[in-house]
Amino acid sequence: MTDRHIIGFDPGYDGDAAIVVLVERDGSYSVRTKGVCDHLAADMLRGIADMLDRRHGPFPCTPPPEQHDRPADDEPIEYEHADPRGGRLDRDRRVYRDPRGDSWDLSLTWGDEHDRSWRWQGSTDRLGEPILRADDGEVQPFNVLRTLYGPITPLSGGAA
Repeated sequence: MTDRHIIGFDPGYDGDAAIVVLVERDGSYSVRTKGVCDHLAADMLRGIADMLDRRHGPFPCTPPPEQHDRPADDEPIEYEHADPRGGRLDRDRRVYRDPRGDSWDLSLTWGDEHDRSWRWQGSTDRLGEPILRADDGEVQPFNVLRTLYGPITPLSGGAA
């Protein structure tokens, strides 16, 4: 669960709509939508697939080496181009700075729109993004949690 690649879509900064594709190492995937018609989501994903096919060309697949470039601390990040690897985690302070540049106190308990509580237990995915666990046992990378169940709000458990 922690080794999946994340592809997100958020047409507005307020997070009212999202399409999240979770891809496992074995190639299996699942798609979750929030506030987006399934027909529209399918049409958009077909468009993305067609664009990728055209860009690939008739050559054998040779994936480029993984890149883990992170923006500089003072570099502005455009949300549309935010990279999940662009976040920074300060384990000692338990603070996560997301790709947008917003800081999140992971010592707090966070509540989602469904009144579930989420806490960070100290684990991260392979890209270094914090994994939070809900009170019902569900686990999600921080940005997927915010996309699927946000907005999230602090409940308790740490310094404000």
